[in-house]
Amino acid sequence: MPECFGIDIGSHSIKLVGLKKTSRGLLLTCLGMKKIPHGLDGDDVGVFSTLLKELVEEIGIKSKKVNLTLSGVGIHLRRLTIPSIPNEELIKTLPWEMKDHLPYPVETARIRYHLIGKFMEDGVKKLDLLVVACPNALIERTLSIAKGAGLQVIHLDIGAFALWNMLLAVDRLKIGETTALIDLGSEKMSLYLFKDDLLQFSREMTPAGADLTRAITDAMPFERDLHFLHEKAEKIKEQVGIPSVTQGIKGFDETLDLSKISFLMRPVLEKWVAEISRSLDYYRNQFYGERIDRLLLTGGGAHLRNVISYLEGELHLPVEIFNPLKEMPFDSKTFGTGELEATGAFFTIAAGVALSDPRQIEFLDTKEPLRSTILSEKSLFITAPLLTVLLLFGIGWYKSAQINTLERERDEKVLRVAKLEDLRARLAILKEKEAQIKQDLSLFPSSVAPPIPYRKVLKEVNGVIPGNVTLTHLEVQTEAPALKSTAQTSKPPDKESEHRILHLSALAFGNDIHCLTAIAQLIEGLEKSPLFSHVKLISTEVNKQYNQLAVEFDIICEIEVGQYTKEKR
Repeated sequence: MPECFGIDIGSHSIKLVGLKKTSRGLLLTCLGMKKIPHGLDGDDVGVFSTLLKELVEEIGIKSKKVNLTLSGVGIHLRRLTIPSIPNEELIKTLPWEMKDHLPYPVETARIRYHLIGKFMEDGVKKLDLLVVACPNALIERTLSIAKGAGLQVIHLDIGAFALWNMLLAVDRLKIGETTALIDLGSEKMSLYLFKDDLLQFSREMTPAGADLTRAITDAMPFERDLHFLHEKAEKIKEQVGIPSVTQGIKGFDETLDLSKISFLMRPVLEKWVAEISRSLDYYRNQFYGERIDRLLLTGGGAHLRNVISYLEGELHLPVEIFNPLKEMPFDSKTFGTGELEATGAFFTIAAGVALSDPRQIEFLDTKEPLRSTILSEKSLFITAPLLTVLLLFGIGWYKSAQINTLERERDEKVLRVAKLEDLRARLAILKEKEAQIKQDLSLFPSSVAPPIPYRKVLKEVNGVIPGNVTLTHLEVQTEAPALKSTAQTSKPPDKESEHRILHLSALAFGNDIHCLTAIAQLIEGLEKSPLFSHVKLISTEVNKQYNQLAVEFDIICEIEVGQYTKEKR
């Protein structure tokens, strides 16, 4: 997969992640975040476009093609089971199925679905769907921001599917287990429940991270500069996190009453736990007491101090931070492990939407999924005569073009027939020359240089490369080995005894033992193959461009072309 870029435009910040699939898995190529100024009007598309453009320029990406997520109020995801019907009818039916579940007119939304599976129930074939409704205004706003930043959106998805793809990419969903994932953002908290590897339930809740900031603001002295007040409260939130102690916070402003801050934050935290518990209980009741094995926490709130221990104590579930970026290989010159450890969970959605995986919903289609019957009838009544005239004109133009084409083809064929007579005479002369050449060739020795078995070479090499070795260079050089003289004979070898030299360059990953074992296995595999001989390790060198030990090495060996030719015969 070429390098892909995912962008998540949230209410607190804009995140961008670049990913590339390699033989070692996902490779993190770039990332960056731009904070959105407090109090910025969410409808001010121009300012958001400027911030996004600045972020792209700071990271230095050259591609203008990006994947985007829709983020904001009004996105509704619901699981539906309906009888199996053709796709054309399904698209028309889904708006009516979602109509009673939306707080806004369904005509103002775009409806998309993802097919989970098909099954039989009471002799009826049914469809298991995840259906998503998103307001048209939110889609237009998101696309306008990207367009204003000079970017071309090639995929438009939602955060739920971006997180789903990332969980699958790093193998965090296990068959037979139920996993809860909480995306703790600034303005909302989203809960997703996965059974096996399928998304079963989702819910958006409040309060969220910004509510903790507002609670801290209420405990601070009045400031005329509201922006300064907000930034100071954000800094205190980073220092305090979830209050568990009344002292020992390094660098904390002693003029502020920590106990008062803790008191004001407590209602927000208690509501967090209450909303999460209620959602988990609802899921258990819906699925007959389904056990929840673990809870993953991602988003900006995942990095709050003491948040893991607090949620584990309140929910009685094992809780861990879901930070997939720290598990990916990356260029140690570009990122630091500490940087990804401290902020990686901010970028989970942006990284997920950068993946080109099948669990996705596409919102780029500009066609409206639902049309009013009355409007359709009026449009048909008005446009029918015009369409008829255009159709007749098109038919006449098409027929005229066909006649012209046939006339040109006839003229071309007449010229070809005239040329065929001349070609027939030339063919007879060529056949005489061919017979003469064959007679001359019969006088030459029959042995010729055998062809190089490139397909066989690639197949043999691929079969012996260990799992922690990545091939970086393969070259076949056409040259014969040095003649081996003996006391019995000085006769030069024939063409079939010629060898070709295979040159391999590769990288081995792991610790010293893993790397040396992998190189030894590769050499041994080449030596055992009847196609290769005289295998030699000509160089090894440690490559420090990666965040784990990598040994770069070169191997040459001879290709037994004559042996391959005999086997082929």
